[in-house]
Amino acid sequence: MAKKGINKIAVLAGGDSPEREVSLRSGAAVARALESRGFETVTLDPAAPGFAGALLAGGPPRAAFVALHGGSGENGTIQGFLETLGIPYTGSGVLASALAMDKLLSKQIFLASGVPVPPPCGPGELPLVVKPACGGSTLGISIVRTPGQLAAARRLALRYDRRLLMERFIPGVEITVSILGNRRPRILPSIEIVPVGSDFYDYRAKYQSGGSRHIIPPRLPEAFRRRAERAALRAHQVLGCRGLSRSEVIVDREGRPYLLDVNTIPGFTETSLFPDAAAAAGIPFPDLVIKLLKLACQEK
Repeated sequence: MAKKGINKIAVLAGGDSPEREVSLRSGAAVARALESRGFETVTLDPAAPGFAGALLAGGPPRAAFVALHGGSGENGTIQGFLETLGIPYTGSGVLASALAMDKLLSKQIFLASGVPVPPPCGPGELPLVVKPACGGSTLGISIVRTPGQLAAARRLALRYDRRLLMERFIPGVEITVSILGNRRPRILPSIEIVPVGSDFYDYRAKYQSGGSRHIIPPRLPEAFRRRAERAALRAHQVLGCRGLSRSEVIVDREGRPYLLDVNTIPGFTETSLFPDAAAAAGIPFPDLVIKLLKLACQEK
């Protein structure tokens, strides 16, 4: 990769989604990491006026590090824009980004491909999970345990998307599985997620310091963990992801994994799971950022 004074790296952060503040934190961490290794960076917000002009000022950047979460930053929109300009960018392409963001479509693909997912809930079956069809950071998600909670859960989910998904609640151990690479993706050490002060891994648990515990390796039999990792890798592959992804998986008492979703642009904040998994694999944060840029510049 080019060093300072030759080419710039555009760090894209902010955006138009409810995850904007987290994206700004991710972008700041990425920019600091690149600058610590002598790279020239410019941090740009696609939601700001004049974004396109700023991106191309002085010539297009060598590459873009996409640190956008949710909305048009993760659903293929910004990816298509960068494709049109011929600018290499981190993470998955247009189609994989769009599919991963749409939980209804991706679930149909997973079912057809043999990736285990939570089954739909039957009439009156409780507990169940209600979530927006599109979105991230567990925004708009509720666990419904009594009939009286259902209407409020539906209203909350519909604040974030016009469509919603209802599926059976699966009790078990929640782990996250991170994938790194293009043609030969590598499974990074999986992490058990234990929320602190909440009954599931919600927005506060994700991003507030002390909101969750990250346990490496998960407290599961090795065979159970490997099943979950295989499910996450299969999901990454059938969607056509590249560069990176992070999947959340529930493992039940019998060791059966249930894939909850695939994140094509996981967080890069001080509490984020993907950098923790990379660190457990011996990849320091600045090296991880540079590795992702190198993957972006490889032939697709």
